[in-house]
Amino acid sequence: MRARGLAAIFLTSILILITLASSLGYASAPIYKWMNTVEVMVPGVVATPHGYTGAMSKLVVTVAWPGKGIVYFSADPLTELDTQAAARMAALVASILAGVNYYSYDYFIRLESNTALIGGPSASGAMTIAILAALRSTKISTDFSMTGMVDPDTTLGPVGGIPQKLEAAARAGAKIFVIPIGERYSVDLNTGEKVDVAALGKELGVKVVEAGTIAEAYEIATGDRLFAENDLPIVSYPSWLASALNESMNVYREAALSNMTCAEKALAKLPSSLASQLSSILEDAKHNIEVAENLKEAGKLYAAASRYFAAAIEATYVCSAANAYTKDDPLTALASTAKNYADEAATLLEHVNGTLNKVLAGKTNITDIGLQLYIASMTRLVDASSNLDTVYTMLEIAKKAASYQALQALDKALQAAVYAYYRAMTANQWLGLALQASGGTPIDFDLLFRGVEIYVYFAESAMSYLQALGVDVSDVGEKIAAAKAMIQQSADSADKVALLRALAYSVEGLAEINSKLHVAFNTGVTVLDASQKSLRVLLQRLSSLNITPVLPLLYSEYADTRVDINAKLSLYVQASSYALLLALIGNRQPSAPSTTTENIGTTAANETTTSTTAATHAREAVTVTTTVTTIHTLTTTITKTKEVGETTVRASEKNTTPLLGYLVVAGTALAIGIMLERLRRSPREELY
Repeated sequence: MRARGLAAIFLTSILILITLASSLGYASAPIYKWMNTVEVMVPGVVATPHGYTGAMSKLVVTVAWPGKGIVYFSADPLTELDTQAAARMAALVASILAGVNYYSYDYFIRLESNTALIGGPSASGAMTIAILAALRSTKISTDFSMTGMVDPDTTLGPVGGIPQKLEAAARAGAKIFVIPIGERYSVDLNTGEKVDVAALGKELGVKVVEAGTIAEAYEIATGDRLFAENDLPIVSYPSWLASALNESMNVYREAALSNMTCAEKALAKLPSSLASQLSSILEDAKHNIEVAENLKEAGKLYAAASRYFAAAIEATYVCSAANAYTKDDPLTALASTAKNYADEAATLLEHVNGTLNKVLAGKTNITDIGLQLYIASMTRLVDASSNLDTVYTMLEIAKKAASYQALQALDKALQAAVYAYYRAMTANQWLGLALQASGGTPIDFDLLFRGVEIYVYFAESAMSYLQALGVDVSDVGEKIAAAKAMIQQSADSADKVALLRALAYSVEGLAEINSKLHVAFNTGVTVLDASQKSLRVLLQRLSSLNITPVLPLLYSEYADTRVDINAKLSLYVQASSYALLLALIGNRQPSAPSTTTENIGTTAANETTTSTTAATHAREAVTVTTTVTTIHTLTTTITKTKEVGETTVRASEKNTTPLLGYLVVAGTALAIGIMLERLRRSPREELY
């Protein structure tokens, strides 16, 4: 009775708010025709003088239609701000999984507790389940409870304090308790020892169930299955993209092979101690070409293009570095070559950035295909720019350092310069495709802004959670701070390029945060299958909206070919993050509730979920003629850059600085520099 009374008070408060707003003449105030409320008990952890203990909260969720995609969050007592950001992500994920338009509903979320709980997003998984149940008019069993955070790939993310939470759930009468997959053996916050929570649950009379995805947790809570595995289609990318990827593979394969020949000739002139370090990178390049050939044969064109891309960078670096070390003054040669590549990259990036600003400035709408291609160009522009900063920083350091440190700095400058150059090429190539793209589903920039804003603030909240766990997030913190700055710039001046930059930073940040989270809880291996399954679900949603998932498909394909667990998971999260955002901004049809379990006010007659109108597409008519021309131009630029670098190096032969002094320290400096650079590189940087 008390629960019903509180729910009634909550709903009455909402209606009073609506009435007051209407009486004040607030034109945009919602007049709801349908509302539905779901309650679920969720556990938290409380710090007491005697240690940590579990405590239960009541989560009351109401969805209302028609709405505007506004999320109202309230907590009694007040909780941390990060819970509010998590509530917005919960509403977003739930609406996409339910197959409704996020902006057709408003979401009211209230967390009630008898004690001040430790802040954190661990209730966001339960929020998502409750919103799903409300949208689908299903019931959550009163003896059900759960913990876990919602992740942008729609998996159930790991959380701490599970033994304490389980004990609290048992005291509250729970018989089924869902935890994130991989957390059966969880750390007791008081003893620091791992506890088999399934065994503990058996002692307490609670069945503990691991769930990898939000959809799985929802089915356990309600008995309602969202998706059947056989219903998830296998989606392939369109022929115009396959043609462009084939052209790109030819370019990078040619660049890799020609620079391999150059490298082998130069390495033959160097002492074995120095040549061995560079030779190991050359072997990596050869291996990447072999893998690329196999991937191409298997039809995995994007993964193959990425491997050729990596091989070209490695071979070009070895060619340039080996040639520099054959000169009388290697320091001058290294600096000159690095600067040449950096200058070429800077020129190309200036063109890409200028074109993006010019093209996007006048656009009010864009298609889903064009958006993804512009995003691809932007992410690569950001990556190249970051490496250019590294080049110029290292060049300045080298000017003031002793020979040993100067060699390390210049070697790093050369690696970053070669990478920046090739990365700038890919930015230009994706921009060329974007400029040609036709057809597709229209995307509203205003909706895109709201979606990116959700991502940025959720990333910030997840980052705060990691900090509370003692995880260093300083590196990803810079990206999220940059994303917030770009969001503000976009809001102040309607700068669409800044908006795309914010999206690039936030998605990369989310992937890194997710990776750190799973490393902290050692759950990366166990969540991989769940992440793959969630991505297939999101691709199915995009298919129903007539949206071509270019980026999700490409990143997913490359993830499938990776061996490193963190690399795979990072790519899946990026793929899903883009898919989720596309589903959010691509569904522009108004959604009405299909069934009603609780009617508030006037019930709309004969209201059913509005079907999505099929858009007219001309994807297969997209040509790649301009892209091919651009690629050939870039191939010429590669040759030209190489010639410029070699000419500069030849001029440095006149320098009479003794070569032997540099070669004595070069082997050690290179070994350390190359090792550190390999550790720094992320899988994302190998993406074509």
